[in-house]
Parts: sequence; C-alpha cells; structure tokens
Amino acid sequence: MNPVERKSRNVQTAFRFSEDLLERIKREAKRRGTSLNAYVADVLDRETRVEWPHLPKDYKVSQEILNLRCVDKLREPTPEEFAEDPKLEYLWNKYVKTY
Repeated sequence: MNPVERKSRNVQTAFRFSEDLLERIKREAKRRGTSLNAYVADVLDRETRVEWPHLPKDYKVSQEILNLRCVDKLREPTPEEFAEDPKLEYLWNKYVKTY
C-alpha cells in the first residue's frame, strides 16, 4: 500500500508544553480559525510527513518536466511577507528558486 494512502484512526494523547508555547499555539489556532487540536495535528503532520517519492538531492530533473512547472508565474513574496512567515523564505528558496 502506498504510504500516502494509509489511513489511521485518531488516538488520544497528552503533551507537556511551556505556558508560553501553549499560548502561542492557541493564538495561532485562533488566528487560523481552527481548533487547538486540529492546528497541532496539522502542524505535526506537515512537519513529519515524508516527501514521497523521495529523490536524492543530486537528482537532475529533465527540462521537459521543469517546463510543466508554473514557478515562473509565481510572484516573489515581499520582505514583509518573508518576515511574517519564518518558513516562507526557506521554502521559497528551497523549492522555487532551485528550478
């Protein structure tokens, strides 16, 4: 079975966070209009998901495949947008500027 297709049931668990971290998590969940549980599950899922299929870092993508991408149509975020979202610049540089 493809790992991406695998479904599992939700289980209840508990974590210990500092008060400061918990408040930041609650604020961000509220800002996004989602429950604390849904927000934490989403963050953990995104941060631990294995890219599938995984390709070696030195894998060369053919120009034909690169031509299918719409990267050239993306607007580069402003410095303010990069400052607002700490991961945005990292992801932009890793996945957009590399192609």
